[in-house]
Amino acid sequence: MNIIKIGILSLVLSCLFFVSPSHSYASETAKTWFYIDGQEQRYVGEPVKIDGEWWLPLRPVLMEAAHFNGELKDGYGYVQKIIRVLNEERHKMSLADEDTRVGSIESIENREITEEEKEHEEILSFLSSFSLDYIQNRDMIRLADVGKLGFDYYMYQDTGIIHLNSPGLMDMAGLSIGLNKEQVNGVLGAIHWNTGYGMTADYVGFYGSENEFTYRDRYGYERKENAFDVQIEITDNALSHLIVSDAGYETSKGISVGDRLNDAVRAYGNQYVRESIDGKQVIIYDVEFGSIWFIAGSDQSIERIGYWDHQLRGFGDSQQEEIEVAEEIFN
Repeated sequence: MNIIKIGILSLVLSCLFFVSPSHSYASETAKTWFYIDGQEQRYVGEPVKIDGEWWLPLRPVLMEAAHFNGELKDGYGYVQKIIRVLNEERHKMSLADEDTRVGSIESIENREITEEEKEHEEILSFLSSFSLDYIQNRDMIRLADVGKLGFDYYMYQDTGIIHLNSPGLMDMAGLSIGLNKEQVNGVLGAIHWNTGYGMTADYVGFYGSENEFTYRDRYGYERKENAFDVQIEITDNALSHLIVSDAGYETSKGISVGDRLNDAVRAYGNQYVRESIDGKQVIIYDVEFGSIWFIAGSDQSIERIGYWDHQLRGFGDSQQEEIEVAEEIFN
């Protein structure tokens, strides 16, 4: 028979932080920017620094983690349940002191629990792994704990920018920006390498079969070229540019050649740069370690996906750069 266990539930409750008058808030007034996968979290409240620790709004962190963390099994719906459980626990604490709460648990110790109560207990058990608090009327999670959900994260102190990245954000075709040439060869093997004459890259590599690719040149004439399944550029012995033209490869968020631009927007968010380059529709996402490009034809079907080691606009208060239309994007 399923029984509510006083010891387990009490332990879980003791691991959750709730609003406390002892908090010492950071005195700095400069804005702290908060990004998840390059998307500024604009409407969820700003990060808060308390006693030297940074805290982030819980809801957007869980919403993104639900895409890759198996414990958040039902996605958005499960995140809503988590927030509701936290609200219920705060309500209980506001109504009774510790002795009363323990007494209410003891009174139902020997009865079979309902499915709703079981799920409630499971959620509390899940939350016990994290430091949570209720700050400025928002549920918050300690920055140092977001790695337990699967994120990479970093706080740029000088510019006041916090980045969270979902797993493999800049990975595709088994490669990631920054790998050296030897590592790239170890992943793909039979790469045809050319020296990058007239280019900033030191080496340009081609892998797989060739696909016909049409575009319009600067004079408006339609041109045809062959594009390999994977094209790679190495600069200063680091993978600086990766572009795929084959549907057999997909991004960490499940987007591949043949999908529509709207699919990319749903997966990556609505903060992007849109450009028309050589007759193609291009949307570009700046992320922490570079940018992700989706290149589509007039029918909005994605024809190529590119990763670069640089950003177009950057983050925070940095000056936004003018978009440079580089024709070699299609070469």
